[in-house]
Amino acid sequence: MSIANEALAMANDPPEYFGYSGAEAHRLPREDWQAMQLAAFQQRFADLKERLPVLTSTSGEMGIDGIEKIEDGANLLFPHTVYKSYPVSLLEKNRFRQLTKWLSRLTTIDLSEADVDHCESIDAWLAALEDGVGLSVTHSSGTGGTMSFLPRTSDGYRIISDVFGMASRESNGIDNDQRNVPWHTFYLGFRGGRSHAARAGGWAYDNFAHSPEFFHTLYDADMSSDVMFMAARVRLAEARGEVDRLEVSPAMKARQAEFAETQRRSAEALDRIFEQMIALRGERVYIGGMNGAMTELAQRGLAQGYRGTFGPECIVQCGGGNKGGLLPDNWAELSLEFTGAKQIAQYYGMTEVTMIASMCSEGHYHIPPWVVAYVLDPDTGEEKPREGVQTGRAAFFDLVPQTYWGGFASGDEITLDFSPCKCGRTTYHAHPQIQRFSEMRGGDDKITCAAADDAHAAAIEILALG
Repeated sequence: MSIANEALAMANDPPEYFGYSGAEAHRLPREDWQAMQLAAFQQRFADLKERLPVLTSTSGEMGIDGIEKIEDGANLLFPHTVYKSYPVSLLEKNRFRQLTKWLSRLTTIDLSEADVDHCESIDAWLAALEDGVGLSVTHSSGTGGTMSFLPRTSDGYRIISDVFGMASRESNGIDNDQRNVPWHTFYLGFRGGRSHAARAGGWAYDNFAHSPEFFHTLYDADMSSDVMFMAARVRLAEARGEVDRLEVSPAMKARQAEFAETQRRSAEALDRIFEQMIALRGERVYIGGMNGAMTELAQRGLAQGYRGTFGPECIVQCGGGNKGGLLPDNWAELSLEFTGAKQIAQYYGMTEVTMIASMCSEGHYHIPPWVVAYVLDPDTGEEKPREGVQTGRAAFFDLVPQTYWGGFASGDEITLDFSPCKCGRTTYHAHPQIQRFSEMRGGDDKITCAAADDAHAAAIEILALG
């Protein structure tokens, strides 16, 4: 195959190209994947330049007609705010026809046939887009009182799930020929949902459980997008001292009983899942989701004398934040003592990029070859040299998307090392100290997956008062 054909094969379906092996993806010779990155970038730009309105206008304003070198892509990285560049009043007032029109500028998929006029909630709107035109939109948690919407397709999420499996198997030492063998799987979070964090339960199911009888979740319900948005509005209103002026739509009030029942069941969730865990002691078990719940389960188990409950083959992949500093400093050690797992695997990723970057033996996060990594000056936006060690704003071009533009400047400060890593992987690697600029400059009210249950409770309380 030519470089161009190899590049598209990798970009269109990285898991299939690399045989679903994370190790293979990171041992490709550097000169090979660099050439493939450039070829794939050139083809994505040529294909989308006249078909994607937001890219057409951006490239036209900058006078960019083509990509000659990988550095050219730094001029075509959209700010992370582009995916929430709509008037928030449209979301507050359920004006989904206007929101659909806004979203149509960000995707090549024709949204004109989507029947959204009857929608009275975000959940209903996103379902109508998926059922009507096949657009599987994901959203952020609602930082700052609004949501980012990323116009992925269902196949895009199939690829992300496969990428998750590749990274998980590599970092936990699982042979690739075992990828279809079922594990008893505990996901310490919601069963599903349309946010990036909520979809992680589905990835655990796809890659470890494989069937319902092997799959156990903390909450036997999907996380509502409406509840997440309302929780973000509650937090913003609290910060402004305006909770008493917060309006609740009739559609949300009509679903109050549904949300309240979910909350009631969640109060019993830890008891239920703890009993299920103890019943499976000695079995091969995967545990993912919220580290807060993992810590509570570990503390309960250790108090009852359960140590090494599942043995060294157990996989623990929990994270999501410290829930306001309430976790003990030794939460990881407690979790390992209870489960018997050898490590808690760590990863770096984000909603907007098809990337689950696993941590190597040297403590670095490796960027997969289907993602072009940039480091930008946080003040000027200029790209820093692609050599040595550079610290600045993390930016990426995701080569996987075929229906929207993959260029994205994040809100993270990152230190990226362009030199070879001692672990032997050929890919660029990031140092583990990654921070959000908003945290460094006054705080971040992002509702992470670890705080999703608390956000749900806050929204239910407001509904009850409304």
